[in-house]
Amino acid sequence: MAKTMDVPNGAFDIPSFDPAIHLAFQSPSKRYSFTELGLPTPQNAPDVCFTEPFQLFSEEGVRMIRRELFRKEFLDNYMRSWSRAPCYISGHVNHENEATFIKEAWHHPATQAAINEAFGAALKPLPREADLGYVNVQLGVEGLPGVYKYTEEPSKPLPPSEAAANIAKSEYDNIPVDAWHRDMTPVVCVLMLSDTSTMEGGETAIKVGDGSIVKARGAKIGGAVIMQGGRTEHAALRATNCLERVSMVTSYSFADPDADDSCTTLRSVDPVNDDIPTLWNVFLEYKLVRLRNRIDKALEKLDKRKQQRQMPTREEVEPWIKEQVTFLKMTSFELFERIPNYLLKDVPDDILRDYLSDV
Repeated sequence: MAKTMDVPNGAFDIPSFDPAIHLAFQSPSKRYSFTELGLPTPQNAPDVCFTEPFQLFSEEGVRMIRRELFRKEFLDNYMRSWSRAPCYISGHVNHENEATFIKEAWHHPATQAAINEAFGAALKPLPREADLGYVNVQLGVEGLPGVYKYTEEPSKPLPPSEAAANIAKSEYDNIPVDAWHRDMTPVVCVLMLSDTSTMEGGETAIKVGDGSIVKARGAKIGGAVIMQGGRTEHAALRATNCLERVSMVTSYSFADPDADDSCTTLRSVDPVNDDIPTLWNVFLEYKLVRLRNRIDKALEKLDKRKQQRQMPTREEVEPWIKEQVTFLKMTSFELFERIPNYLLKDVPDDILRDYLSDV
């Protein structure tokens, strides 16, 4: 049985995360590669574009996540709106006493093992505040105030005739829950926190190489999709027969420090709502730690070579050094050139070539 967290007077009750209760993982039936979808293949990253939807959390696990999210004081602090999405919930991760269940759930070794198995390669959570438990919320006729009516119990999708009679038209009807974009992270897991059993719409839409759109959504509450969102243009579509559509996005980098990290960027920064000084410092710290891990891995190889009395070769050393210099230059580009010129945009190749011309 999961124990209940100690909470101050007046706070809500919530258990500690227990994978036996709150996970319901079933491995996806298929992973789709960039190659088969006609998209550019990553040079130094797994050739996995996205997975088939799979079950990740149990209904009880989702209820506990929603219990944390849809409290008035939580929404007061962390519900936001910006140009790409009419409503999102974020900013809670770096606050020690906030979203404790959500952080336990995503950081638990059992959850991480499930994520790795689903994607087919080892991943690790990213440390920035918008990288764990970022929530997209569909708005209706009541707008942001309507979100305060949400509870831990998801709304049931309605039959088409009832939906037409009971879901009022709103100014958001023709606006995606999250507009077309690429992420500022290499890999994302999109978890559905709404009842999708008979939902119409509400999918994660993905553009493939021939310009067509593939739509993916779990079969029931707690279903998920993993994709390399930094390389794949996608959007969160509205549900048409349900009073809500709520999804949670958690982001990952590759556990192998030598894997391509060019998709960990600042392209989706929200200049109005994000804590920019903290975000910039955490981003630089993350990049420097990744560089340190690359150096540690190179030192391990060097130690083995020394024991075998082998000389380092130019063909091995010079490309590695150039790769790390490029890695650092791209870090500086993100910190000092990204905003405001390339917010939410791909950086033109000629701009990058010019910036990297001294590498």
